[in-house]
Amino acid sequence: MTEDNVALYFLKALKQEGIEHIFLVPGSSIDPFVEHCPNNMTAVVAAHEGGAAFMADGYARARQGFGVCIGLGGPGVTNMVTAIAAAYADRSQVLVVSSTLPPAFDGDSPFQDANATGVDDLEIMRPITVWAQRVRAVYQKQDVNHPGLQPHPTYGKVGDFLQKAIRAMRGVENRPAFLSLPLEVLEESYEHDAYQPLSLQEQVRAIDTHAMKKVPEILASATRIAILAGNGCVWSQASQEIQEFAQEFDIPVVTTLRAKGLISEEHRLSFGFFGIGGTLQANKVVMGNPDDPKIPGAEVLLVLGATLNESNTYGWWNEKEENFPPSKALVRVDINPNNVSGKNYSETFVTGDIKTFLDWLQVHKSQYGEALRASQAERQTWLEAIRQTPYYDGKPEETQSSDQAPMHPARVVVELRKVAPRNTVLVVDSGAHSYYVPHYWKSYAPNEFLILTNTGPMGYGVALAIGAKMARPYQPCVAVVGDGSLLMHGMEIHTAVRYKVPLIIVVINNEALGNIYLRAINQGWSDEARALAEITPKLNCVDFARSLGADGILVQHPGELAAAFKQAFEFADSRALPFVVDVSCWKECKLPNMPDFSPAPPGRVANLSRQSRLFRYR
Repeated sequence: MTEDNVALYFLKALKQEGIEHIFLVPGSSIDPFVEHCPNNMTAVVAAHEGGAAFMADGYARARQGFGVCIGLGGPGVTNMVTAIAAAYADRSQVLVVSSTLPPAFDGDSPFQDANATGVDDLEIMRPITVWAQRVRAVYQKQDVNHPGLQPHPTYGKVGDFLQKAIRAMRGVENRPAFLSLPLEVLEESYEHDAYQPLSLQEQVRAIDTHAMKKVPEILASATRIAILAGNGCVWSQASQEIQEFAQEFDIPVVTTLRAKGLISEEHRLSFGFFGIGGTLQANKVVMGNPDDPKIPGAEVLLVLGATLNESNTYGWWNEKEENFPPSKALVRVDINPNNVSGKNYSETFVTGDIKTFLDWLQVHKSQYGEALRASQAERQTWLEAIRQTPYYDGKPEETQSSDQAPMHPARVVVELRKVAPRNTVLVVDSGAHSYYVPHYWKSYAPNEFLILTNTGPMGYGVALAIGAKMARPYQPCVAVVGDGSLLMHGMEIHTAVRYKVPLIIVVINNEALGNIYLRAINQGWSDEARALAEITPKLNCVDFARSLGADGILVQHPGELAAAFKQAFEFADSRALPFVVDVSCWKECKLPNMPDFSPAPPGRVANLSRQSRLFRYR
C-alpha cells in the first residue's frame, strides 16, 4: 500500500499508461495537478484551453493512443468544447479532466462555479464524449471499535474511474471521455494499491465470422475490385496486410483523407485518396470515367474502416450528377457496428477489426484466390488505362509549376514536398488550403498526415501540430494553415516557443477566408458582402511570429520557396524553435475537383450543382 494525494496518484497512473505530456491552462481548482506535474511528466501550459485540447488530440492521433487535457471547471471546460467535439466527430481519444469547487460552495454563487447551481460540466460534455463521470467522495463506515473517530473519505476508486474512461475511449466508439474530480478529492490523501495499467493489454481483434462467409463469393464474382481504406485501417495497424493483399491480386487501393499514406502514394497500386479534393485517378478507380468506356468504375468496393460521409465519398458525385456506387457489391468492414451506412444501395457489413478481416481472407484464400488470379490480367489492363490519365487536377503550368505571384497554392505544396524529409508529419488546418494541400502532397507512410475532417473547425493547426510533435519528437512536423486559421489560435506559437518545439508553420496567406471568398464569387455576392470574406489589413505573419519568440520569412515569389523551406527546417533543427513561412498566395484559384467558375452577376447564383455547393465549407 502507498499513500499519495489523489492528484499525485492520478498523474502517476497516467504516466504508467504511457502519457509523457499533458496539456492544460492552470486554474485554482486544478492547482493540485499543477503542483505535482513537474515531478511526473511534462505539463504543457497552452495559451487557451481550446489549444490545450487540440494539442491533446494531436498527441493522441500521432501516438495512436489517448491524449490528456486538463482545465478548471466552468470556463475551462467550455473553452475546450469545439476541440473535443471535433475529436468526437473524428473518433479520436482525448481524456478531458476538470475539477470543480468543493460542495461547501454550492448555492453561494461562487466565482467560476461549475457545479449544478452554475455551469454543469457533465451536461456540457456528455453529448461530445463517449463516457462522462464525476468522482464523488466515498465515505468509510463508522469504525464500531472506535466510535469517537469520525469517518473519513477514501478515494481508492479513482483508478477504477480512470480505467473505465480508457476502456470507453478504446472501445468501438474510439472517442473522447470526460472525468471531473472535485477539488476536495484531489487534495485528499489516501492509501492505495499499485495501479495496474491497461496500456499493456492487447488490442481487441474481433470479427463477425458469420458475416464474413459472404465475402469470398463476392470477391470471386467480380473483376474490377478496389479497396477504399479509412482511418480504421491506421488504428488497426493493417497497412502491411492491405499492401500484401493488394499486391497478390493487383487490387487498387484508394484511401480517405485521414488514411492518406496508409500505403505509400508512390506504390504502384496506390491511386491516392478519394473524396473531396481527391486525386483524379482515385475518382476513376471508384466511379470510372463516364466519358471513356475503357475506364468503368469498380464492381466491388471493399470499404475498410471508413465512414461513407460526404467528405470521404464526394457524395459519389460525377459530372452527370449521378449517384454511382460500385455496380455489384459494397463490402463494409468496421469495428463499430453503428457505422453502417444509411444509403439506399445494398451492402454487406462485417463488424470487426481490419487486420483480423485480412487475416481471415488469407486463411480462406482457397474460396476466391483462383478466381482473382484468373481475372488479374483484365484488372491490370483496367488499372493501366487509369494510370494513363492525369493524377492531379489542372494543367501543371497553371498549378504545380506556375510562376505567378501571388502564388498558386499548388506550387507551394509541391515545393514543400521537395524539401521536406520523407517522414515529415503534416498537419493541415481547415480552409481553402485544405483542398490544395492533400491533393498535391505525397504521403509515404501511415499516420503522417493529420487533419480534422468531420466538424473541421478552423484554427487547430498550430496546436494540433504541437501535440503531434511532442508525441513523435524524432520526426519533422509541419503545420499548413491559412491566414484566417492563424487568427484563431495563432497564439499557440508562443506555447511552441516556450517548450522549444521545432515546428515549421506554413501560412497560405491569401488575405481572405478562402472558401467563403470563392463562394462569394461563384454566387455573385455584392462587393460589400464579398468584402466580409477578405482579411484586411494583410497579416504580417513574420512579425507576429517574432513577437512571440519565433522567427520566420516572407515569400512573395515561387522562386524563393525552396530556399525559404530549407531555411525553415535548418532553423527548427538547430534552434529548437518554431519557424513561420508566410507565403503570399492568390485567393481566386480554382479548388481541385471543383468546376471552373466565373463571377456571376450580383444578386444571382451562378451554379448550384452538387459540386458547387461544396464551396460552403469554411
